[in-house]
This record gives sequence, structure tokens and C-alpha cells, in this order.
Amino acid sequence: MEKITCVGHTALDYIFNVEKFPEPNTSVQIPSARKYYGGAAANTAVGIKKLDVDSELLSCVGYDFKNSGYERYLKNLGINISKLYYSEEEETPKAWIFTDKDNNQITFFLWGAAKHYKELNPPKFNTEIVHIATGDPEFNLKCAKKAYGNNLVSFDPGQDLPQYSKENLLEMIEHTNFLFMNKHEFERALKLLNFDIDDYLKRVDVLIVTKGSKGSVIYTKDEKIDIPCIKAEAVVDPTGAGDSYRAGFLSAYVKGYSLKKCGLIGATTASFVVEAKGCQTNLPTWDMVVERLEKHGFKI
Repeated sequence: MEKITCVGHTALDYIFNVEKFPEPNTSVQIPSARKYYGGAAANTAVGIKKLDVDSELLSCVGYDFKNSGYERYLKNLGINISKLYYSEEEETPKAWIFTDKDNNQITFFLWGAAKHYKELNPPKFNTEIVHIATGDPEFNLKCAKKAYGNNLVSFDPGQDLPQYSKENLLEMIEHTNFLFMNKHEFERALKLLNFDIDDYLKRVDVLIVTKGSKGSVIYTKDEKIDIPCIKAEAVVDPTGAGDSYRAGFLSAYVKGYSLKKCGLIGATTASFVVEAKGCQTNLPTWDMVVERLEKHGFKI
């Protein structure tokens, strides 16, 4: 049986590094374009599988998916894709991701086949954890409600956070066990909900806030755990770092590790991903993660 279901986008990514973002009504030169496999749910599912935990993917993909190479790649990895919905008239979602020299990002996202989420009803989930990533807020909420109480629910609103109404976001959080946000999303959500940390911890079991090069913090009702940033050998592209952190954290959790070790494994998984362009290009194996952690003085 698969251990973790990942719900949300499977997408084709086009990633660009630019010196600076252009002003309106101006242009900026970009280097050559290359296609990468992406989408937050798929990135997390692939990261989990590479760490020796079985995963399945629930996504909407387009008529171009079978011939894109992505379907075959997921099958070859052994990820369960039986819950994919194939659109006959829309393309697979696509993202054009621009990163400046300070690692700020702007993403343009083609919704495409993702419009079909509105027509779908969640299946019965037979996994330990249902991880809900970027995707349609209404469908995500349906999935959270269906899973909560029977499965552990992990939620990462990601860059789709602005698509959630205050009411939807609050209801999602009330049906969540693990809430992941980066520091920007965390600050936005605090303002939207008029929350403080205690308000979150009345509703979720674990709140994880990632802070890029400043590491991450894990909050529970009883403790605050600071997780250091595990240094990458070189930072080439930050795209996908958050998804890989979630993959590492959740994989470690289902293997029975403490929250501190889950955070360290998440941070280490992310340290590999930023070393190459593309969200799935440099995902590590479990042994690679353990070896790097030991080099940094942490025994797993």
C-alpha cells in the first residue's frame, strides 16, 4: 500500500534566471528555455518515492501528458498514477518560473486541465498521509474534509495562497494536521486570518515554517524546534526546495522519526534540490540524505 497521497498540480515547468524582473512595458533577455517536470504535488510525490516511501498522485493532466515523457517517467519510478484525471481538450498545466539574482520568484501558471478539479469528487484515501499541495482551493478543501480523521492531512498552500478566501483557508486549516508554509506565505496568512501562532496551534498539530537560508521552525503546542539550514554545495536554482523539504519531512515521519529529525531530513533533501535547475533534477536517495546529515554532525 502507498504511504502518502499527494494532491494537486502536476505541471511542466520552464525555468529562467534573470538579472532583474522587467518593469511594466519593458522587456528583459532570458537564456535558452528548457522544459522540466514539475507541479508541487508531483514534485513531492517523486521526492517521497526517491526516499524509499511509496506514493500516489491525484492530479488533473492534459491530452499532451502521455506524449510528454512525464507519464512514462512517473510509471518507471513506481509512483501510483491511477488517480490521474486526463482532460481531452485542455493542456497539462504549465509554469513559467522566473528567478532573480536574490532568489525572488515570479511564476506565470497556465491552469489548463486543472479546471477539471471543480467537476471531481475526492476518492477514498487508503494512505497514512494525504498531502495537499497547490491546486484548486475548493477541491483541496473537499479532499481535506474527506481525509481528516481517517488519514493525517498535510497542507501546503504554496504560491496559490492568494486564491484562498479567508473562510476557505480557515476551514482548510481546521482540517489539517501538518501545516507547511514558507516565511512569505506565513506572513500573508497571518494578516489574512488575523492569527498568531497560538491560533494555528489550536487547529493544527504541527506548524512548519521554512525560512530559506535561515533554516526552518517547527511549532507544536508543547515546543518550538529550530532546524538549521543544511548547506548546499552550490545554490543554482531554488525552485522546488519547499516541495522537497515536505517530501523529506513526511517520508521521515512515516518512517517513525522525531519531529526534529523530520525537519533535518526535510532540510537536507532541499539542500540537494537547489544544486541543479529543475524541481526533480537532483532529488536524493535516503542514503544520500543520511550521509550528508552525518557530514554536518547529525546522527539519524
